[in-house]
Amino acid sequence: MMADGYDFLAFQDGINVVVLRAAGGRTVPVDGRTPIDLDNAAEPVGELLTELLAATVGIGGDEGIPPGVLEALRGLPVPAAFRASPWLSASRAIVVRDGVGAAGGLSVRYSDGGGLQIDLPETDRDADFDSDSYFDGDEDG
Repeated sequence: MMADGYDFLAFQDGINVVVLRAAGGRTVPVDGRTPIDLDNAAEPVGELLTELLAATVGIGGDEGIPPGVLEALRGLPVPAAFRASPWLSASRAIVVRDGVGAAGGLSVRYSDGGGLQIDLPETDRDADFDSDSYFDGDEDG
């Protein structure tokens, strides 16, 4: 079986999420300035595509992330704008406002210095797990 040229962007046990900021009636990649309409089925190109790829975080199953978190993230719909792009077609969007948001029943936080944090729901916390988040990383994956 021949590999698709975009296989490196998706990995079997993980998921890619694109972190976006909502502010002033616009949604932009966390380190970008170009607004995106996630419901628009037009393929993102040029500077917007570059900014979206830079805001992509790969969350892998091999990072000790409980399967329930990956399931919740996989349950998020792929935005129409991402489905139109071979580079983003398997990515989900996480939108934060003032650094906080929600995704698939999970609380998320993003800061420029701390990156993306996906908080455990209180009821799903493992008694032996001493961190407040499943994932704590930056946009470089």
